[in-house]
Parts: sequence; C-alpha cells; structure tokens
Amino acid sequence: MSRPGAGPLVVPRPEAAEDDRRATPWGRCAVLYAFLFLMGCETFLVSPLLPTIADDLNVGTGAAAQIVTAYVLTYAVAAPLLGGVSDRFPRRVFVAGGGLLFLCGNLLCAMAGSLGALTAARALTGLGGAMAAPAMWAYFAEAAAPRRRGRAVAGGVACYALGQVLGVPLGGLLAQSADWSWAFAALAAGLVPVVVLVLWLLRGPRPARRGSVLGGFGIWRERRLALPLLSTGFLQAGRLGAYTFVGALFAERFGFDAGRLGLVGLLVGAGSLAGSVLAGRVIDRVRERGRDENGLSAVLALVFVAAAVVALSVTQLAVTLAALFVWFAAGGAFYTTQQTYLGSASPRRRASVVSWNGTLDHLGVAVGTTVLSPWQPAGPAFVAVTAGLGVIAAGLSAVTARSNARLKA
Repeated sequence: MSRPGAGPLVVPRPEAAEDDRRATPWGRCAVLYAFLFLMGCETFLVSPLLPTIADDLNVGTGAAAQIVTAYVLTYAVAAPLLGGVSDRFPRRVFVAGGGLLFLCGNLLCAMAGSLGALTAARALTGLGGAMAAPAMWAYFAEAAAPRRRGRAVAGGVACYALGQVLGVPLGGLLAQSADWSWAFAALAAGLVPVVVLVLWLLRGPRPARRGSVLGGFGIWRERRLALPLLSTGFLQAGRLGAYTFVGALFAERFGFDAGRLGLVGLLVGAGSLAGSVLAGRVIDRVRERGRDENGLSAVLALVFVAAAVVALSVTQLAVTLAALFVWFAAGGAFYTTQQTYLGSASPRRRASVVSWNGTLDHLGVAVGTTVLSPWQPAGPAFVAVTAGLGVIAAGLSAVTARSNARLKA
C-alpha cells in the first residue's frame, strides 16, 4: 500500500489490527531476558580472572587469553550456520539446546585442569550461545505484539548489557572469595532453572521449515538485509573498537587507577542500558507511524560520531564523561534498533538474519580494535578513523531507509 509523500496522514501498518488481538508474553520474555543476562556476564567474565587462571594453570597471561578467542571465534563462525537450521524448528528447541550446551560448557570450565581443557570448554560455551541467541532474538520479534516489538527487543539488549556490566565485578568477587572456577560454576547453576523454564513455558509461532545450514548465506544477496548488517559491523568497530583504548586514555590524560577505571565501566554500562530502554519506546512509535527503523539507526550512528569526537578530543573530565555516556547510550539504542529491524525484515529467516547481526557485532569489534591499534589513542588519526567508521554506518543505514521507502511508495 502506498502512502502520500507529504502531509500528516500516515497509513498504519497491517500489523496494527493484529496488535489489537495479541498480547505480548512478557513472562516468557523474562525467562529469555535472564538467559541473555547470564550470556552478558559470560562475555567479560574472564577479564578479571585471567591473571589468576594463568597462574593456576602455569601459563602466561598471553597464552591464557586464547580462552577469550575460543568463545568469540566459535560464536562468530557458528551463529550464521546454526541460524539457518534454527529457522526450521520451534524456537524452544534451539534456545533449550543452546542453553544446555552453555550450561555444560561452564561446568567443564569450572572443572578444567589444563589450558587445553579450558579452551575447549569455552569453545563449547560459545557454540551454545551461537545456538540459543538467534532463536531468542527471533522469538521476541515473533511473539511480541507488533506495537511492542521494540520494547521486547530492548529488554533483551538491556539485560545483556547489564550482564556485561556486572559480570566483571561479580567474577572478580567470586575469584577473591573462593576460586576462579566458582565463577563458571555459578553461571552454570544460574542456567539450570532458566533451561527448565524454557522447556516448560516457551511457546510461540512455529517457523516455516525452510532453513538449511548454508541457506542463511543467501541473505547477502538482498540489499535491504546486507546493508544494515554491514552498518552494525562498522558501528561496532568504531564504538567498541575505540573503547578498547579508553582505559589507557583515561589513565594517561586524567591519571585514573584501576578502581576509577572500573567506575568508568559502570558509566558505560549505564549508558548502554539507558539507550536500549529508551530506544524500545522510540522504535515502537516509529513503527506505528509506518516509518523505517533504518532512518533512526542513521541518526543514532551520527550521535555516536559526535559524542566520540568530543569524548576523545576534550580534556575536561566532566565533559569527557558526559560524552562517553552519550557515546554508549547512542550505541545501545543503535543495536536495539538494528535487532528490531532485522528481526522483522525477513519473517521466514528471522534467526538467520539476527545470527549474522551477532557475527558482525563480534567481527566489528575485532576489526575496529585492529584498525585503530596503530594510532595514538585520542590522536587526530585515531579520532578520524573512529568517526569515519560511524559515518559509514550512518550512510549504510540511510541508504537502506531510502531504498525501503521507495519500495513502499
């Protein structure tokens, strides 16, 4: 259906009538939010434990760091392969199956007595995350009422971000009070009731049986999907790639020690949470008006660019901290917007599409860190490259929004 190019009248989406008849299953979503929280904890859990693990296993810190690579690389490679298969089964199957692998992986981490065993266990954990996460994001898009879809996705992004914020101090506390293995054991214990509740409660629309292991790669032939995915990669390269060096910047410029750098991490987490929650309501309003979410993504990418330039360039502490908060609020809102759009853009391949978004997220961080590493943090080249990555992301989202608008006209 076409809509006028000018004037206040906007034709509502067909989803509006469907929204009147469907209630969002917030209780079931809450179970998945708990799972995503634990996955967020897992992401940065190793950071405070790495020196202790290296000492306990009699290896160098550099060698021990491969347990981080094992998790991230397994997730990034496996997610798009499993996403295609996931679209053939009820979401509960892959969420519960991934949860069991995630649980077993953490148990094996807790019992590992060598670096090889710990690395293999972390790879298994990454496989579990790659299996479960795309199905969870797809479930939010399928089960939520269309006018609440943004808020349903935002809840997941916010809980994942909260886990990332709390995972570091919780892991460090457990390592100090007991042993590093207890941090992994605690994650496994937390997953037990989650997996049970997923098997018991999770119900929802049954996906069409059309997926295959390699079917998800066909997504890259479709511009309306490929460009937003690339936009995620570029934005995360700038957002998180540059953040990798922020600790060194604060230590050099403001004399921050480890304790105060931890407080900066809390500020960053608060920004991501605020951006995710706020974005959920904004996205739902955008969708109600029949507008394309990619336009909002483009605006948020430009907000990130402005905030990053200020945070990296200004030498006043209060201004830098405020800009850093906006930097991550815009980034959290951007990722929520991307997940909402991509989870709805191809209903028959929801898990395939969002699995690629997760892969581009991880790859973006790796690429951004590598690209920015030769430059002095906060130097002109560093700032220019960071801003350039964000501008490219904004451009890709803007092109997608314009193309989608032409298709609707």
